[in-house]
Amino acid sequence: MLKTNEIRIRDPFIVAYENTYYMYGTHEKMQNDKNLYVFKSTDLENWEDAKTIFTLAHDSWAIGELWAPEVHLYEGRFYLFISILGKHGLRGTQICVCDTPDGTFLPISDRPATPFEKSCIDGTLHVENGRPYIVYSADWPDNFDSTLGVYVGEIKALELTKDLKNAVGEPFLIFRSTDAPCSKNRPAIHDYMGKQVTRYGSDGPFIRKLKNGSLMLTWSPIPDLNYIVAYAISKSGSIKGPWTHGDSPIFDKNGGHAMIFDDFDKNTLMCIHFPERYPDERAFFLKLDESGNSVSVK
Repeated sequence: MLKTNEIRIRDPFIVAYENTYYMYGTHEKMQNDKNLYVFKSTDLENWEDAKTIFTLAHDSWAIGELWAPEVHLYEGRFYLFISILGKHGLRGTQICVCDTPDGTFLPISDRPATPFEKSCIDGTLHVENGRPYIVYSADWPDNFDSTLGVYVGEIKALELTKDLKNAVGEPFLIFRSTDAPCSKNRPAIHDYMGKQVTRYGSDGPFIRKLKNGSLMLTWSPIPDLNYIVAYAISKSGSIKGPWTHGDSPIFDKNGGHAMIFDDFDKNTLMCIHFPERYPDERAFFLKLDESGNSVSVK
């Protein structure tokens, strides 16, 4: 058994199902192979050793770098959304399926669900009025804004067919990182492959329906190199908005890539990786209080 603080993991994602918690994420072992793992627990503190649930095939469209896995129960089956680097040099989110949350996941198609010709990461599932959407980050290295002279991340969405295998129409913009008060005019300037890059990040979108029917979208920009959890609200309850950004972050202490779930004691928890500092990243859980059009940390 492993304790939570013994598992180095980024982008943790929790599925609470039949008295067991399943934790997926960008685990340190994934840097050295082409496998994806799951950890299982009954208390969010003691975890069984990692079990392999996905292996990238040698004839895949992708070459590796498995990032930010999520698993969603949809239409009675479990669907894995995982960001992978393609052989064409761009990242995309591929969807795989399994009958159980810890079985062997197999791709539902031979290409990513996100646009193949663009770099798209951190795909998540949102279902609205029976229509499934993949919500994702369109970010660097190819999301360069020539007017501003910087990389500007965007949160986009694309409707999918009911079986999640094909796109319905074209992607649409939810918002840009520069639209948010907590990110606007506060880019991250960091080194990438030997050169300085100025970037407005847009990591880890996740949508939760609030008790009042509004949608809340959490995401992680990197203002002034401080990784945070920001949010936007769609009071209409529609993914097409309009979206209004929160006045202040939910979490601003250099941790993020959030998802929200209800535990078996009926608490609402936000799971993030914290801190955003190699090699100290761990899954971190915060209790949330949902009130009106937002949530806050208790």
